[in-house]
Amino acid sequence: MYFTIFIVKHTLRMKTTNIFRLRSFRLRSRTVSVLFSLGLLLSIITLSLPSCGLETFDIYPDPAEYDSLSVTTTNGKFDKFTLDSVYLADIVVGISDDGDTIRFVKGASPFTYHFIAPSTLPVGTHRVRINALRTLLSIKIDTLTGLGSQTADAIISNYLRDEVSPNVNYFSPATPTVAAQLAKMRDTTQFLFNTLNADQKRGVAITLLANKNLFKDFNTALRNLRSVPVNTVGPSAVCTGTDFKTYYPCLFETLGLTYTSLEAHGRLLVAFSRALNGSFFFINPAGEYRLRLTSNPALVTGLLQFVNILPKAMIVGDLGSKANNRTWIVVADFSQVPAMATFTSGITDTIPVKLSYRNIRATDAGTPLVGAYVARFNAFRTWWDASPLSFFPVAPALSHQTAPLALNNPEVTATLTLGSTNVTKAATNPVVLEDSFRARFRIDSETAQNTTVTLSISHQGFSDTRTFNATVKPN
Repeated sequence: MYFTIFIVKHTLRMKTTNIFRLRSFRLRSRTVSVLFSLGLLLSIITLSLPSCGLETFDIYPDPAEYDSLSVTTTNGKFDKFTLDSVYLADIVVGISDDGDTIRFVKGASPFTYHFIAPSTLPVGTHRVRINALRTLLSIKIDTLTGLGSQTADAIISNYLRDEVSPNVNYFSPATPTVAAQLAKMRDTTQFLFNTLNADQKRGVAITLLANKNLFKDFNTALRNLRSVPVNTVGPSAVCTGTDFKTYYPCLFETLGLTYTSLEAHGRLLVAFSRALNGSFFFINPAGEYRLRLTSNPALVTGLLQFVNILPKAMIVGDLGSKANNRTWIVVADFSQVPAMATFTSGITDTIPVKLSYRNIRATDAGTPLVGAYVARFNAFRTWWDASPLSFFPVAPALSHQTAPLALNNPEVTATLTLGSTNVTKAATNPVVLEDSFRARFRIDSETAQNTTVTLSISHQGFSDTRTFNATVKPN
């Protein structure tokens, strides 16, 4: 994995061409020896990538030359605006006419910048001059987010209890270590919040309330996914298939949409934290990711969102791993069937056929069975593995899994069709031998005849067929 830090010094001079100086360096986090030798440097690699990406100015341009934009929002809300031009700067700052410093962070689109309206902004229009973007932004606060009748302490405690704890409990008792780690992060966030003063707590609680719908779409996608059982065919209101072939493609469509949503909202979480300048990740001298847990309002505000998303992301990863490893695709192996078989009239013979289940593979990409799932899954893994969240293993790579399927399984059916009207098959054919990998047939004819034999094996909506030539000799 690579991390690239860009340090930009952008000097604007009135009525002159912009001058950019760009420096970059890359760090390979897997190389422990390098990480150790650069330990001091690596300690600044955090999710929010603080002020090293900010821009400074020698001369302020004439604001009359700036573009004017307007955003209607509420205090404390994570919001965005879109520009007509692409700017190099990843993070810029603006100063409002109220004296607030606001960070603007580039989003997934190079035209979009995210920001968090200060929680203290009153109703009205607040102009923010963003020199790096040559933009005057009007932030219009039309309604105020307040605490209502609750205290900030009650809001945070209820949030951690109602929004975070149920997802932490998903991992208990099956994986108690994971559950304990997630619970510790939740409890530490509560502890850090408790160390803030009253005004800081109020600001944190207002920002939390203002962004209660920030991950709404992802929450819906996860709720749909959790309603679709992995190891059985339903029951599910989302996926109504009645066999493997109709049920599991729906499951993987639902899972793929959830991965895509998690990626999009993971990007929002990164931008949210960077806009706050709340740095809660670092790499220790051993090259291991750790949480930076200190007491400040920006850090606590970011952690409250992080401890909400992380258990959900790990639930997606858990369900995704189970689905990826589920063997449900039926495969019939006819490789031992001879190109020309010989039968003797009145005598039962056998045809070797091997059945098995397999899981999805990378080669299934774009097929009717899994559609766009593989592409969505790989896109998510690519982003996650390069993101500051990557030390949480939520998306192991696809690996081949198989399981045996006996021909004498009561849900397996075999059908024999003869291509010549001069031969007949016994009424009880085909039947499956007890060794479970050979189908038994009897084909009768009064004279020597040539015919084609079509054998069809069906199970859970899948059907595999092989046609081969045969000679039938009289007894």
